[in-house]
Amino acid sequence: MLRSALLFFVPALVAVLSACASTSIENTWKDPQYSGGPISKVLVVGISTQASVRRAFEDTFGQALTQQGVQAVASYTLIPQDGQIPEETLQKAAVQAGVDGVLITRLVARKTDVYVSGSLPPPAFGMGRGYYGYYTGAWVGYYEPTVQTTDYVLAETTLFRTGAPEPVWSATSRSLELADVRKATEGFAKAMIAALKKEGLI
Repeated sequence: MLRSALLFFVPALVAVLSACASTSIENTWKDPQYSGGPISKVLVVGISTQASVRRAFEDTFGQALTQQGVQAVASYTLIPQDGQIPEETLQKAAVQAGVDGVLITRLVARKTDVYVSGSLPPPAFGMGRGYYGYYTGAWVGYYEPTVQTTDYVLAETTLFRTGAPEPVWSATSRSLELADVRKATEGFAKAMIAALKKEGLI
């Protein structure tokens, strides 16, 4: 059922690290033919080669969903193995958990924004005669910019209805990359849950 989706998602690494005010939804899509109503119980799947990242992400995202009245099951509680999960194993876990939806998150890309502060100085030519005059004038407009970099991750979160091969909803997000996975996921989850609620999917 989820084979085509798994082939697409497996190479990804979950690193959806964001602060509450630092996650923005870039794009969303909803199946215009979907009429199944809100999903009440969902299997949360984070794709990662690092077991600790996957577990922290699924736990935190699941807790945020539960707080909003949606039953959530972290996939690692049913599939503790690390690495790529076989299609049959994921399907069995969804059946075992009794969920009506599967929510999968993957990393799309990492980006770094570079900010240069300050303004260009006025030209030093004509400020004095000779090389020393030029040297003195150059100090008047001496410029040493400050460079700051900010790391972001772009992620894709997709919702499937169990028993259906095609996705119901998908969103891409842009988030600040932080080292604290749990804290980061709290902000990410808040943004995703708001978007899902807006579409009437939870």
